[in-house]
Amino acid sequence: MLSMSRLESGEFALKKELFDLRELLFTIAIGQEQRIEQQQLDIRGLDTLEAISIEADKDLIYQAVYNLVDNAIKFTKTGGYIEFSLRKENAKTVLMVKNSGSGIPQKDLPYIFERFYKVDKSRSASKNSTGIGLYIVKTIVNAHSGTVVAASKEDEYTAFKIVLP
Repeated sequence: MLSMSRLESGEFALKKELFDLRELLFTIAIGQEQRIEQQQLDIRGLDTLEAISIEADKDLIYQAVYNLVDNAIKFTKTGGYIEFSLRKENAKTVLMVKNSGSGIPQKDLPYIFERFYKVDKSRSASKNSTGIGLYIVKTIVNAHSGTVVAASKEDEYTAFKIVLP
C-alpha cells in the first residue's frame, strides 16, 4: 500500500526498460499452469500473440497483468475459458484479458477500480479477497500514462483492456 501511495503521488520512480509483453504473458500463464489445469480452463489466444516490445517498468506491469490473470482464474468456473489478445494500435499497445463466468453486474462496473471495492460478497468466488487487486492495476497503468477499462456481460464474460503508450 505504501508503494501504491508513492506511485499515485509521483514519488515512485518507474524503472523503465524495453521488454516483450508477450513473453511476460507467457511467464504469468505458465506460473499459473497448475491452477489452470485444476479448473480445466481453456486458454485462448496465447498461441497466436505477436511479439510486442514496450518500454515500461517490467515489475509493475507484471504485477498489473498478474492481478488480471489471477482474477480471471479465480472467477472462471471449471471448464470455462480465459482469452488473451495483444496488438499494436497506432503508437499504443493494447492488451486484453477476457474470461467466461458470472461477470460483473453493470451497477458495479464504475466502482471496481476503487480501493477496497468488492462486488457483492454473496456472489464472490473468493471470500478472502481484499478488494485492492484492480485498484493496483489501475494505479500501475495510470503511472505509465495508460488506461484500463472493464466490460462485462453477466453470466457470460468479463474483459479488461489495458492501453499503454
